[in-house]
Amino acid sequence: MHKVVIRVFFLLVSLIWLSGCQLFNYPAAPLASNRIPPSIAVTTFENRSGFAGEWELGQGMADLLVSELVLSRNFEVLERAQLSRILNEINMQRNDYFRAEGKVTKGRLKNARYLIRGVICDFSQISGGSLWLRVERFLVGGRAFTARVGLTLTIMDVESGRIIDSVQCEGVARAKSLYGEGSYKDVKFGGDMFFKTPIGKATASALRDGLKGIIKKIPKKNWEPVVAAVVNSKIIVNGGDNHAVKIGQVYQVRDNDRVITDPITGDAISTIPGGALAMIRVTEVSDSAASATLLKGSGVKRGQRLTLIKRR
Repeated sequence: MHKVVIRVFFLLVSLIWLSGCQLFNYPAAPLASNRIPPSIAVTTFENRSGFAGEWELGQGMADLLVSELVLSRNFEVLERAQLSRILNEINMQRNDYFRAEGKVTKGRLKNARYLIRGVICDFSQISGGSLWLRVERFLVGGRAFTARVGLTLTIMDVESGRIIDSVQCEGVARAKSLYGEGSYKDVKFGGDMFFKTPIGKATASALRDGLKGIIKKIPKKNWEPVVAAVVNSKIIVNGGDNHAVKIGQVYQVRDNDRVITDPITGDAISTIPGGALAMIRVTEVSDSAASATLLKGSGVKRGQRLTLIKRR
């Protein structure tokens, strides 16, 4: 009985010592207001770590990365793992058995510009010289005890299929003096208890490192004013208060640029800027759009770029 009490005491002390390591306990700097968030999607991770436990590491690690990307507020994250369910729901709503009110519009699913593929290279714990691979027992402390998680994240450009970069990330957690023994039977991957264990701490560290790398390596585009629509005599601009568009501003309307491609490789090698077509003045501004009237010129249509003419 005395041994059981001591064992429970050390287990509780160990859990308190390891607490506070939640995955989402650090802020990522949000995307600047003048930037357009890139649209990205994450595929299921491939597990090459040798881990053979009851956790589904591939899907679980991908879900954790998706959560991190969403919370970072740097990207527009699109669902791909459950896309078939979304498509089934859209198709079901076309059935006459469903009411007309509230049906979603077909053809509005967003396209991903970048796809992130992950590989789990290491997911292990080492204690006393032995390698831990199966979810059977766990140590929450002890001398020479190390948990290690290694990931490789590959960033692909969907339009070209080109791999634009990769991120190597690793998380390591060590326990030196406290010792406790328990079972992983009721510990869910990605849950609160998981992140209080050394392997959970190492996972959080690896994903934190991976998020920083993705934010750094995925290209960001600045917002630019563009003609969104022409309705009768009104020219609608794709920004309003959210991009500091003001009443009275005058813009020059330019024709779309012409991209010159290499006839052998198909790669873009040059761009010929579009010529000036017209001038417009902003007359109304809302949260995310503005209305303008034509001052001179013609040929204004959706998609044409606008250049602000600064007053002297």
